[in-house]
Amino acid sequence: MRGGMFQKQKAELVEKLVGLMGKYPVLAAADLNKVRSSQIHEMRRKLRGRVEMLVAKKTLTCKAAERIGERKGLLDFLGQIKGPCILLFTDMDPFQLVLTLNKSKVKVEAKGGDVATEDIVVPAGNTGLPPGPVISEFGEAKIPTRIEGGSIWIASDTVVARKGEVISSKLASLLTRLGIKPMEAGLSLLAAYDRGLFLDKVALTIDLEAVAKTLREAASQAVSLSVNAAIPTEETTPLILAKAFREALSLAVSSSYLTPETAPLILGKAQAQAQALASKLGVEPI
Repeated sequence: MRGGMFQKQKAELVEKLVGLMGKYPVLAAADLNKVRSSQIHEMRRKLRGRVEMLVAKKTLTCKAAERIGERKGLLDFLGQIKGPCILLFTDMDPFQLVLTLNKSKVKVEAKGGDVATEDIVVPAGNTGLPPGPVISEFGEAKIPTRIEGGSIWIASDTVVARKGEVISSKLASLLTRLGIKPMEAGLSLLAAYDRGLFLDKVALTIDLEAVAKTLREAASQAVSLSVNAAIPTEETTPLILAKAFREALSLAVSSSYLTPETAPLILGKAQAQAQALASKLGVEPI
């Protein structure tokens, strides 16, 4: 009886996978390591209507992909996914999906063995903890403290773990007591399939700061090229006119062409040249 029920559940899951694969153009796999069920529930709530999530064994997923057939490279994509993962089905562009998942991540308490994703700083101030054995834990973490008003105070902001360092169980416990949640939790994409295109984890890694910097540099270079080539646009016309004015002014001064604008500059230049010549001759300028 149980075996028949289990087979029925598997068949229903395959049918659901077939339906999702036929409905959505983008299929992604996210890492389930160190992801809590409560976080999955929260992600489902936040992404409802935009992303459908499903946990299924690889064998069942591949069986569903075989049923689809016309999705080029889908089986190859599924074959490259390793380890426990959750499947995400969506109409969203894979990169938009990555940004959406990143925004949905939350801060959680550290556990022994976690690797710091950024420098962990314990801020100065009142911990609210009474003096006691915990003082030694502060000492082990090299956090300067003082006792004031029956509470332990941290004397100064202290970096207790650098980015990339492993967090010990004792430090994790202390951070939890202090109410510090230094770890970021959420779903991270392992790979994505988009209409026959396979994107691995490296390709899906987006450094928004680097992208913004590249765009700023490209915009600056485009404006500079447009100004130098005298191509008028809404953004470059004021810069082109200002450049033309500076060049005209420089030419007029160099050729001693007197105008209300150039007269002070020409006289100033003549005076500077006279002073330089007088200095070389060892005489006082007139």
